Amino acid sequence: MHVVPLPRDLSPTGPGALRLGGSPRVAVPSDHLLGLGQVVAGLLEGTAQVGGAAELVLALDETASEGEEYTLVVTEAGATVSAGSAAGLFRGATTVAQLVTPERTVPCVRVSDGPALAWRGLSLDVARHFFPVEQVKRVVDLLALYKFNVLHLHLSDSQAWRLEIGAWPRLTGPERYTHDDYREIVAYAAERFVTVVPELDMPGHVLAAVRAYPELGGLDEPAHPLVPFLDPRAEVVWRFVADVLGEVAALTPGPYLHLGGDEAFGMPEELYTAFVSRALGLARATGKRVVGWQEVSRSGALTPADLVQCWVGDGDAFDAEAARKTAPPRYHPLIDLAARAFEQAPHDVPGAVAAGAAVLASPSRVLYLDRRYAEPSVLPEQNERRERVGFASYRPMTSRQYFAWQPGELVEIPRGARLAGVEAAVWCETVGSFDDLAFLLLPRLAGIAEKAWTERATTWEDYRERVAAHTSWWERLGWGGYYRSAELFPART
Repeated sequence: MHVVPLPRDLSPTGPGALRLGGSPRVAVPSDHLLGLGQVVAGLLEGTAQVGGAAELVLALDETASEGEEYTLVVTEAGATVSAGSAAGLFRGATTVAQLVTPERTVPCVRVSDGPALAWRGLSLDVARHFFPVEQVKRVVDLLALYKFNVLHLHLSDSQAWRLEIGAWPRLTGPERYTHDDYREIVAYAAERFVTVVPELDMPGHVLAAVRAYPELGGLDEPAHPLVPFLDPRAEVVWRFVADVLGEVAALTPGPYLHLGGDEAFGMPEELYTAFVSRALGLARATGKRVVGWQEVSRSGALTPADLVQCWVGDGDAFDAEAARKTAPPRYHPLIDLAARAFEQAPHDVPGAVAAGAAVLASPSRVLYLDRRYAEPSVLPEQNERRERVGFASYRPMTSRQYFAWQPGELVEIPRGARLAGVEAAVWCETVGSFDDLAFLLLPRLAGIAEKAWTERATTWEDYRERVAAHTSWWERLGWGGYYRSAELFPART
C-alpha cells in the first residue's frame, strides 16, 4: 500500500477489497459539509451526497479530537472515515484516495492516524516567478494530497510586488494578484484545509517597492543600489506599512501575517531594530499572529505569541570568498554586506527561544527545495535542466540525502525550543516555467510531508517504494515535469 505520508497505524484486515466502480458515491452527514464531500468526490472521480448508501462515508465523531486525527475502516461493503473535525475527515479521505489501485479497488484496512507536527507548510516564491491563479491551485492540490496545511506565499521581493494594494497602485505590474485573485486562492486552499499565510517582505528585499515609490527608500543612500530598505525615520514608510498590513490582514481569514525581516543588507542595526519593533506592533494590531524570518529576533521585540522561521542551515553559511570568485566586481560590495549580516545568524534562533517565541523550522540544508539534485535523471534530456534549475551556491544533494533527517533532531533548533512545525521553501530565481517548479518540488516535497506528518522514522527503502508509485498522481494533478531521479526510478527509461 503506497500511502505518503505513512499513517501512524495501518493494518490490513483481510484479503478482500472495496470495489469503487466508475463513479463512487461520497456521503457526508449534513448539508454544511457537502462542499467537503464534493472536494473528496473530485479526488475519487465520483459524486457527493448528504447521507444514504455510499462507497465512502465521512462521519463526524463528537467524542474524537477536533484536530486532524482520523480513523479509517475499509471493508468489502464500504469505507468510513471518522473524525472530530472536517479537517480530520479530509485528511482521512486523502488516505483513501492514495489507497485506490489501478483496478479501482481499495484494500480492506484499518487506519488510525494524525499529524506529528501542527504546522506543515510550503513557502512558494511568487515574487521572482509569477504563477497564475490556476497554477497556484495546482500547488494547493499537491499540498492537500500530502497532508500539508500551510501555503506561505512570498508575495514581494526585490524583483516584484505581486499583490495589489489599493492606496499604492504603482506597486504591481501586469503579473499580479488582484484582491479577487487572492480571495480565490485563499478560498480554494481553505476548501482543502490549507491555510494561506501571506508574506510582504520588509524592511529589506524592497527594491521593487522603492522603484515604484522612491520616497520609501528614506533619508540616506543605501549601502548598495540593489539593497534599499524601508527607513523607519520617514513617516511615509509608516503610512505604507500600515496600509499594506491592514489591507492584507483584511483579505486573509487565516490567523497569520508574515513580515519577512530577512537579509536587510546594509541597514544600520538601530534602524532595523526600530523598524521591526514598530512593524511587529502594527501587525499585531490587525489581530493576527506574526511570523518573521529568524533575523527579526535581533529587534529584541518578540513575544511568546510570535513565530520565528529558522532558515540558515548548518553548513550553508554564506561563503563570501567563494561568492567573490564567481560574481562580477560590481557585486563585491554587496557580498561584503551579506557576509556581515550572516555573521549574526548563529544568535538569531536562541534569541527567539529566549523571548518565548515559537520556532518554525526551515533550515536550508534539508528544507530549501531550490537546491540542485546530485543524482542523475533516468531521462537524459532532464540533465540539462538539472544543471540550470536550482541555486548554484548550494551544494547539490541526492533525494536520499534530503530524506535523511528528523524534525526533532535538527541541529539548527535549540534544545527547549517550542517547535511549531516545519516548512519547505522553494525560491524561484532560476525558475522559468511551471515545469521548472515541478522539477524542484517532486519527488522531494513528498518526503518532507512524511517527516512533518509521521511521528516515527521511516526507512528510505520503504519510502522509496511507496513514493515511486505516485507518478500517476503527479501526472493527474498537472505535475508531469517532476524529476525522474535515478534513486527512485532506477529501472525506468
